[in-house]
Amino acid sequence: MNPAQIHRGEICLIMATRGRPHMLAEVFTALKQHTVQKDKVSLWLYVDEDDAVTRKAIADGTLNDAGVQLHWHIGQQTSGLGQMQQILWEVSGRTAEVFMVLGDDVRFDTPGWDNILRETAATFPDGIFLASPHDPMTADTCTYPVFGWNWLETLQSLFCGHFPFWYDDRWVHQIGEMAGRYAWLPIVVRPIGGKGKTRRMRDLPFWARFFQLALDERKDSAKKLINAMNLDPDSKKTALEKMEQRAAELEKSQDKFSDLYAVFQEERFTLHTPEERRAFNPAYFQKEAAAVAQMLGYAQQRIADKKYEAALKFIDATLMSNLRVRQAQDMKVECLRALGKNSEADKLAKEVLIAWPELNFFRRLFRFLGMVASDGKAMAVGFLSKDGKNK
Repeated sequence: MNPAQIHRGEICLIMATRGRPHMLAEVFTALKQHTVQKDKVSLWLYVDEDDAVTRKAIADGTLNDAGVQLHWHIGQQTSGLGQMQQILWEVSGRTAEVFMVLGDDVRFDTPGWDNILRETAATFPDGIFLASPHDPMTADTCTYPVFGWNWLETLQSLFCGHFPFWYDDRWVHQIGEMAGRYAWLPIVVRPIGGKGKTRRMRDLPFWARFFQLALDERKDSAKKLINAMNLDPDSKKTALEKMEQRAAELEKSQDKFSDLYAVFQEERFTLHTPEERRAFNPAYFQKEAAAVAQMLGYAQQRIADKKYEAALKFIDATLMSNLRVRQAQDMKVECLRALGKNSEADKLAKEVLIAWPELNFFRRLFRFLGMVASDGKAMAVGFLSKDGKNK
């Protein structure tokens, strides 16, 4: 998309919903009450194809009037909330000037909220900004992010796609701070019925640590945004320096990690029982496996750079997941030896052999037998070929 294709003043609201038509009705009522330029606001909603409750409410007309342009998208249940929101951004046409991500359990409580968004967008003529209304439940996080159109075009996504739950909002919040394009809005978005429980939540200690250690990816996004801004060379240099300064502050704060606190948060906010969280879920498994692979990739790079202490942080993070990877343990042994911790390395190496027996004697035997079989076959084929020619 380019500036000529963007419809100035238009706002696109993006919302995923499941099984809460009574809350959606409240969301719609608030939109009708507090939206000023209704013809310039569209609401796109993602509904799982197996969500019979919501689909019935759509079919019988219970949810047919939000006071703004209303668009329903019925699709497969995804492995993460961010994927649903990404799909909505793509199918919306991407021509709005401002995109805002909302939950199906919150309502606007500020009259003229849409004009406030337009005024905010006007202060960033290049379309690169992130903003957030006040959320009384999580005051320090960009819970309901508001994106300028060119932020999304530059990064080609609303969210990173890593997380099955939580952290997408905090992820973009930190990018906005590092890029120097984050703004709080004088808008109140109020939860309907208080703070709810979180679907898909499991293994929170792992995901909390993964978020912290993936800071480099957020730095890369902030750099892309700064490079896409209409800045003169001196202003760009200053912006990049401020980005590095903020990134250093965030990296320092990563030392403040408590797996016990993460467990407390999981038990407090998860929607599911321990049995449900232990059950195998293929979609969740794919998310966790991809995150573990990313952590090991970071570790491998730091080992190549001989930054063994840093590599250990990424390797140890994978041990908080449900997955156990042989290569992770091998990397840890290498790091421990490089750091002079040979007794720890020897102990871990023995544990690795117990968990993943190498059967070296049999492997050598099989390689020998395989070589003999291959060579014998080649000799036999050669002999038969010569014999055939002689005849």
